[in-house]
Amino acid sequence: MTRARTASALLLTCVALAWPSAPLLAQAPSAPAPNAPPAPAPQNPSAQPPGADQSPLKPGTVRVTTRAPEPEKWLTQNDIKNKRRLFRCKPLACADKVTVAIEVGNSPTRHPNPQALEKFAKVDLPKSIRAGNAAREIMTDGTDKVETLVSETANLKGYPAVSNETKYIRGSTAVYAITAIIFAGPVMVNVRATSPDLAVAQQYLKAFLDATDIKEGPPLPPGAPTPTPAGPAGKSQNI
Repeated sequence: MTRARTASALLLTCVALAWPSAPLLAQAPSAPAPNAPPAPAPQNPSAQPPGADQSPLKPGTVRVTTRAPEPEKWLTQNDIKNKRRLFRCKPLACADKVTVAIEVGNSPTRHPNPQALEKFAKVDLPKSIRAGNAAREIMTDGTDKVETLVSETANLKGYPAVSNETKYIRGSTAVYAITAIIFAGPVMVNVRATSPDLAVAQQYLKAFLDATDIKEGPPLPPGAPTPTPAGPAGKSQNI
């Protein structure tokens, strides 16, 4: 049962790393504008970064607080249903167009096995990304392609993690998706920066990781049940 839950959680992670949407592909340099209608502009409820929740953490829980670096540069959208926050850099505020998505969910395990994590990073995750885009490649007669640049284990924010860099090619245009998946005890934090400029995507993935705060509560007493996750994700979330 545990193995099934683990596979299910990691499969959802792979699905989340599928082909970027048409508006993102339209950001690539020298790219012809697609015929798809433009996506609605994200809302920007506040120009200030959200304040961290200072309430005491219960045993066995983790608090994840997400902030935008230089918040005046970003349009922010909260996707409550999918427990995700979306940040889109305002026009001319960044060196190139860039979107950052932060998703917080349950980790398949509190302590990933190093060998299993290595296999997930180097084999399973790239394979799942390619499989998720195989149909698009066939439909476009090979003009849409996916190329894994980097996929490896890492240590981020003091926790075991996976770092992935993927290049999505559509004709003469390209979009880069830089992803960090952090396994912080009961929490899995997925941060993804997407841009037509690889260096810009790398820059803002690091900036958002630096601005994300992960705090753990006291350890659970021996034999105590694992706490049920709290409500929908927002600016600050306890799990």
